[in-house]
Amino acid sequence: MEEPEKKEIPAQVVIAVEHTGSHDEIGRLYHRLHQWAKRHQVKVKGYGFTIFHSPPGEFDTETALFEVCLPVESPPGPEQEIMVKQLPACTVAWVRVKGPYSEIPAHYTEFLAWLQAQGWTVAGPPREVYIVHPDARGRGDESEFVTEIQFPIKD
Repeated sequence: MEEPEKKEIPAQVVIAVEHTGSHDEIGRLYHRLHQWAKRHQVKVKGYGFTIFHSPPGEFDTETALFEVCLPVESPPGPEQEIMVKQLPACTVAWVRVKGPYSEIPAHYTEFLAWLQAQGWTVAGPPREVYIVHPDARGRGDESEFVTEIQFPIKD
């Protein structure tokens, strides 16, 4: 794990799908969002990310509550199957990790210990931003995946 840092995340409009189930379904949900954006001519603006509403210590990869999000350039019209919302600006502590998704839980443990040692208070659910990820068919070299783990924090 690299040395964690702190940064400001601006408010952003996202299209999103909330889901309870297996962590393995995230890729399918991103595919669904990308297809919806293409069909409705909505321009994606930035990396997709997942907000995990299940607390890290209680996260179960088979029954987790999470929200898959894609930042978009402008708000599309209302839609029944896809949520459209504006996420507020926030301050996050973040770290980039490289490698398979199966190794990410260990990074959470290390990152949370680091946050506690810094005296920073977690102020919301964590996000994973997928910088280098599998292609649309779910293929890719797992050792080259890059994920940014973010925790909203209070100063």
